[in-house]
Amino acid sequence: MVDLRQLRHLAAVAEHGNFSRAAVALHLTQPALSRSIQALEAAVGAPVLERTRGAIEPTDLGLLLLRHAKLLDTSLRDLDREIALTKGLELGELRIGVGPFGGSALVGPVVGRLSRLHPRLRVRLVVAPWRELPERARQRDVDLILAALNDVETLEDFEARALAVHPCYFVCRSGHPLAALPAPSAADAFGYPLAGPALPEQALELILDAMPAGARAKLQHRAPLAIECDSSSIITRILLESDALSMMPRFMVESELAAGKLVMLPKIDVGLRVCFGAAWLRQRSMSRAGAKFIELLAEYDAALSRPVTRGRKPASGTGSAVFGFGSVKRGPGRKR
Repeated sequence: MVDLRQLRHLAAVAEHGNFSRAAVALHLTQPALSRSIQALEAAVGAPVLERTRGAIEPTDLGLLLLRHAKLLDTSLRDLDREIALTKGLELGELRIGVGPFGGSALVGPVVGRLSRLHPRLRVRLVVAPWRELPERARQRDVDLILAALNDVETLEDFEARALAVHPCYFVCRSGHPLAALPAPSAADAFGYPLAGPALPEQALELILDAMPAGARAKLQHRAPLAIECDSSSIITRILLESDALSMMPRFMVESELAAGKLVMLPKIDVGLRVCFGAAWLRQRSMSRAGAKFIELLAEYDAALSRPVTRGRKPASGTGSAVFGFGSVKRGPGRKR
């Protein structure tokens, strides 16, 4: 009979391509690992590994076993999770995948509130590029994901909870030349380097729409971002040390604004909006910890979305685009 432990040993050898490295990863001696693979081959009646071009690779039978081993391992991890769910919030674990831009700015206070309410709950945060997060959830590395998820609605195996829509405004250091102007315009802003994360094509086109014709011509088919970075904390440091600008929701730089290190230019609005949200695999049961996290997240995000100053109208910008769980809306702009 095939033993799951032997299948895991086979997977380790296939991953490392070497018995010695696999044994170290498994905390086994190399002879013990070799005996385990030999016992597996005796159980199935055929070789499961072969040496090819100096490397150890699985045979066709080995590949078959590895496919089933992955399914079995996933099932066991799901079983462990379902058992943990029955223990409730106090003894469970919640694993959250977070994007490095807005998601990372949202998650800290929410996890803090969750921990205060349930101090024995274990929480693990995985910060990774947004496009890696759905696969992390499918591999059971995380229970839910949090990011600006404009593509998640196309994923049939996910459910999602959309949060509020946040306007993005230009942000710069307090000593920036634009900060001294009584009414800076979009034309003024686009005279400086723009820093930000990789954006969908619609967002880039929206930014180009707001640019003066001369600034667009100077780009010569290059992207409008002079500095591309997916980390909001790194972008903040860049802004503090340069004349670069970025477009962000207010909550992402609230502490820097309060400390007077950064300033926001709310009268320049090019129509960029972002919507964050939580998503999880449709077929997986939502844990009590996950449900409580989403509840606290929605409450916190709703508070952030309340305008600081009411009644202010944008001074510029001809259209708007919502990225995350939303659609793109445009006004008149440049011809495409």
